[in-house]
Amino acid sequence: MAKKRDYKKEYQRRIANAARRGLSRSQARGHAKAGEKSIRARRPTNDARLESALKAYRQSGRQIDAARSVGVSVELLRRYLRENVSVKRRGRTLVIDDNRTREMTIISKGQVSKAILPNFDAASVNGEYLSAVRAFLLSNEPSPLRKFEGRSVVDTAGKSHPFETDSNTLYQLAAAGTELFHNVYRLII
Repeated sequence: MAKKRDYKKEYQRRIANAARRGLSRSQARGHAKAGEKSIRARRPTNDARLESALKAYRQSGRQIDAARSVGVSVELLRRYLRENVSVKRRGRTLVIDDNRTREMTIISKGQVSKAILPNFDAASVNGEYLSAVRAFLLSNEPSPLRKFEGRSVVDTAGKSHPFETDSNTLYQLAAAGTELFHNVYRLII
């Protein structure tokens, strides 16, 4: 015959153990309040579904619709937003500051290398440049590269990487077999 559990005693024991560890009652119950650290193991924050939900939230401006579109709960999306980005409203406009670092491919000074970019804006500019390079290599038309002449991107170390716009150098890099476009970027948390 199975031993009957005493849930009241188990709960009191959990609360007492948490108090000895300096935790609050809500943390001991497993539902930390806003601003309190959770005692549960953190979920990986680079979940592809949550990134898709963030992208959908940028477009729609509604957390509920964004969460439903990728199949996650609204609460999970809200926690993910709170931990990773800064969301503010200015009137009717939604402003999302995504300052997570990203590792991206950089084409600069005749070389292809990896660099850690400090925020979304720098990664976006570099992504546009890589897209222009791909369009140039597919069409042999240098016009997509013209808007990147004289421009550069700065990595987290403060080093500036000027964009390579010389068509011959880009042809050489493409012919050398370097894989420029397999991983556009990787979030670093």
